[in-house]
Amino acid sequence: MTLAQTVIILLWREEILFNFVGGLLWLPLFTLATLYYRYLYKNHQWQELNTAKNILVVTSYSLIGGLIVTVIMLGSIIPFFWEDMNKAAAEHKTTASTIITQMLIGNWLQTQLFIGGWIFVYISITTKQRIKEADVTNLKLQNSLKEAQLANLTNQLNPHFLFNTLNNIKFTVRKDPLKSEKMITDLSDILRYSLESSKNEKVQLSDELEIVNRYIAIIKVHMENRLHFESDIPENLYSNFIPPMILQMLIENSIKHGIEKLRYGGKVQLMAEATAHSITFKITNDIPHTEIPTTQSTGIGLRNIEQRLKLLYGNAATISTHGHDQQFIVTLTLPREIR
Repeated sequence: MTLAQTVIILLWREEILFNFVGGLLWLPLFTLATLYYRYLYKNHQWQELNTAKNILVVTSYSLIGGLIVTVIMLGSIIPFFWEDMNKAAAEHKTTASTIITQMLIGNWLQTQLFIGGWIFVYISITTKQRIKEADVTNLKLQNSLKEAQLANLTNQLNPHFLFNTLNNIKFTVRKDPLKSEKMITDLSDILRYSLESSKNEKVQLSDELEIVNRYIAIIKVHMENRLHFESDIPENLYSNFIPPMILQMLIENSIKHGIEKLRYGGKVQLMAEATAHSITFKITNDIPHTEIPTTQSTGIGLRNIEQRLKLLYGNAATISTHGHDQQFIVTLTLPREIR
């Protein structure tokens, strides 16, 4: 705008000089008007107004602000060009007051449009910024909630596991101290793993299987030949990542609510197969002939696992149960993750 008016002033025509001086005065006045709107917008919480009220406020402010800017601008420069305006009025057979009125109305409407346009651009930009900031804040809150919920669920698993395992150790302390010592060592390793892994959302499958084997070793001391455990996990899946303690909890659930109810014990099987995008675990355990295959008491175990899967994977992970030929089967499908 300054460059354009500089070129025009070089032509040195009187009416252009009037417009040039008016433009130089209009620019800071317009800037002050828009800055004052920003001040009001931020300090009077106008960003909370609905669309209708916003339009009313912007229209009113731009009309009033445009009038003030125009009056100050014309009032400041007209005295210096009064003789020129009288000559122009005489040439057009009108009065200077008429020309001033026309300039006042024309410049008022033009200034009002500039102020209103700038305000709507400003509101649009600041609204997008607030929405983006709100989204970021919301994501941070969701992540914090997710971490808190996961920590809470993991803490629920640890006492549950500890209670059952200590009961098993209790039966062997006096009967076989060496076996109980081995069980305590295994329990110590399991608890250490549980505490360390609770800080992470995922662990390697190989680490989880190590804990499952230690848990089975503890349980077999108490159940002896009543428990038959089989595991069929391809080694090429060991590097996959899964939620910690999830397989251990499913195995524990199978033993507690299935095998322990059988007088002569039974079998627990852990199998896995994978596709390019998912890995599926199947945990199968025998149940009493008097029990309906489609039902098995699950305590807090499966409910906790369902909640953890929902938090970690949304709808990308599933867990289901069903019965077949006096067997209870849990099928767990997770997205395949290799890091």
